[in-house]
Amino acid sequence: MEQYCLLPEDIVFVESIADWCREQGIPEPDKEKPLKLIAKQGSGCMILIQEFISDTAMKARMNALSIRSQLINVAVDRSSSLDSNKKKLAYLFLCEYATSLPNVQDELQADDWAFTEMERQGFFKQ
Repeated sequence: MEQYCLLPEDIVFVESIADWCREQGIPEPDKEKPLKLIAKQGSGCMILIQEFISDTAMKARMNALSIRSQLINVAVDRSSSLDSNKKKLAYLFLCEYATSLPNVQDELQADDWAFTEMERQGFFKQ
């Protein structure tokens, strides 16, 4: 996270991101959202991390990635390369971060950016 200008004080663990956002007047309809990047007043950002990410929520995100992967290439399921919790959490973080980038307009582009970053950082080296 330090590579993306997030300091330890910018990382906030919450019981429910949707509830935290509602209390702060920030719209968040996804009750199972595992991570959320929030712009701080002034400059910078913070990342909210749900304290407990259910297996159901994780499976739903991996299934969505699998479906988006098939839109590009039916022979490749990118979600299968996320074979550890560390890789899954890194992917979720990087996708969430990608949404703040000006050249990332949709989830497919966020996926591409996240996987490129994961490759660059050595997540897929044997």
